[in-house]
Amino acid sequence: MQYIMTELQNLQEKYSKDTQMIHYKQEQTNDLYLANLFLFFIYYGLLIYFTRITYPSFRYSNMYYKKLFMIILLFLYPFIVYPIQHYIYVFITYIIDLFYSNVYYTENH
Repeated sequence: MQYIMTELQNLQEKYSKDTQMIHYKQEQTNDLYLANLFLFFIYYGLLIYFTRITYPSFRYSNMYYKKLFMIILLFLYPFIVYPIQHYIYVFITYIIDLFYSNVYYTENH
């Protein structure tokens, strides 16, 4: 029984990821998340500012519905584009993984 536990531990150490690499990737992911959040707030801040300047009295305009549709579309833009971008990215990585995957996992990769 001890032999099996020792062998299992050796295999886990042999094929486990480096903890430092995992920490580094988590830091990178967190940095990207913060950058996206910052850009999100900049986008909505500029959108509100330019909407106030461009459409100060659009309610009394003869193109009310067109301008209203444009404002709604601009406010929903990040929520529409992100899922499309995500699915395109997942699809491309899937195609790349089909061609460049290692079916037989060995110690040397």
